[in-house]
Amino acid sequence: MKKHLFILFFLLGATVAVAQQRAISSQYMTNYFLLNPAVAGYEKDLNVKAGFRNQWVGFEGAPKTFYVSGETALFQHQRSRGNRRRLKAFHGAGGYAYTDKTGPTTRSAVLASYAYHVPLSRELFLSSGVFAGFQQFKFDPNKVQLADNSNGIDPVTSSGMINSFMPDLTIGTFLHSEQFYVGISLFQVLGNKIFEAENTTDASRLTRHLYMSGGYNFDVQKNITVSPSLLLKYAGPAPLQADLNVKGIYSFTKRKKTKADDQVWAGLSYRTQDALVGLVGCQFLGQYQVSYSYDITVSPMRNYSSGSHEIMVGYRLKM
Repeated sequence: MKKHLFILFFLLGATVAVAQQRAISSQYMTNYFLLNPAVAGYEKDLNVKAGFRNQWVGFEGAPKTFYVSGETALFQHQRSRGNRRRLKAFHGAGGYAYTDKTGPTTRSAVLASYAYHVPLSRELFLSSGVFAGFQQFKFDPNKVQLADNSNGIDPVTSSGMINSFMPDLTIGTFLHSEQFYVGISLFQVLGNKIFEAENTTDASRLTRHLYMSGGYNFDVQKNITVSPSLLLKYAGPAPLQADLNVKGIYSFTKRKKTKADDQVWAGLSYRTQDALVGLVGCQFLGQYQVSYSYDITVSPMRNYSSGSHEIMVGYRLKM
């Protein structure tokens, strides 16, 4: 029964899936590098993070995503001249790899990133960046059973195994300070053709995804920071989707807070047309991070799954 339900949703959601190709993540609140290549080097330290997402638990063939990312600043952003310090531009670099498996399809990518951060004032920087690399798309028709047993004549399932390899490019810009950030990025800029089924002129392509994000850090007490944020996602013809987030961070320090302090955090997020998300995590020994999120599905999919789980582990090295 579950297999037939998956096929039903796979077919009914085909037109939407053309637009919503990128995997969903709730852990971007702990790793904004996933949303924008211009973030590379933003915190100056080396940040290496890995995550796993199990979406729509209990639903056969539901998406499972694994990723690993790393980014850092290449050069110090200040230099001394006498007793004065002068800001200068600096570079960021990193990489991002993922694999996303959903039923009969698997998408994987390996991307390198570069960002250039320009000072607009002593506290404010503007950066631009790119992800550049390759994507691979696989489709196994043997994992699909059409309800009317028409696999042999359907133009997609009759085309045999699909294994498509294509270049990929993402661009982004990021305005940031210690207090706030605003970013915009465009994924899958090239819009490459994934495959073209036999006996048809229709081609499946990588759809461009536009992300717009912003957030602010409020120091409500010496050790407590509250960070509301907003993420807008658009990939036509699918409707605009918004994530409304708030994250609270407690730092264990008796001095001025830094990124390397031991911390605990908790957050809430509402993703329109999809889920209510809870997030908890910590940073310990000044270097290691663990974060967990649980999505309570509010879309019709809630009738077939018990929500989504995602975990992230990270390592920070002071540069």
